[in-house]
Amino acid sequence: RRRGYHQGKDGVLTIEARRRPPAPGFTGSGLDGKPLGLAAYKGKTVLVNGWASWCGPCRAETPLLVRAHEKLRARGVVVVGLDQDNSAADGRAFAGEFHMSYPSLLDADGKQARKLPKGVLNTQGLPFTFAVDPYAKIAAAASGQTAVRSRTGAAAIADLRRSVRCRGAPGTAACACTDW
Repeated sequence: RRRGYHQGKDGVLTIEARRRPPAPGFTGSGLDGKPLGLAAYKGKTVLVNGWASWCGPCRAETPLLVRAHEKLRARGVVVVGLDQDNSAADGRAFAGEFHMSYPSLLDADGKQARKLPKGVLNTQGLPFTFAVDPYAKIAAAASGQTAVRSRTGAAAIADLRRSVRCRGAPGTAACACTDW
């Protein structure tokens, strides 16, 4: 176990502020064909979600992320998707079906996902989600569908968000944050 990394019972990994690795510089094309990069969101809290249209757990989780994006964007929190589909058309159809109001970066070959630091997240399966703090550091991560953990998906997303502002893991003495 790495120092400063805390794995919750629900599978959410939180990283103490001083131990946070830099977020990868994802860049490429969005589903709309326009350039998209994670650096455009520096200064904001970003939840990055890896998904694919053929992934059953992704289909179950996406409505939760759409609601989180709508609810939190006024507070400077954005959701950015990382589409693992082999076809941009499949990704666009999925985004339309779920009324995804947040952007998604195309990553058909998995090149972007492989930029994540080792030990932070298992990107071999989908979905996966990680939180980036306003300083472009990875604050928390969760592999698998957040909605089917021992707690609700909303609570897991709240842990991801809260971890961005905390020095330690939520629920510990180092984290005196309230949900925001």
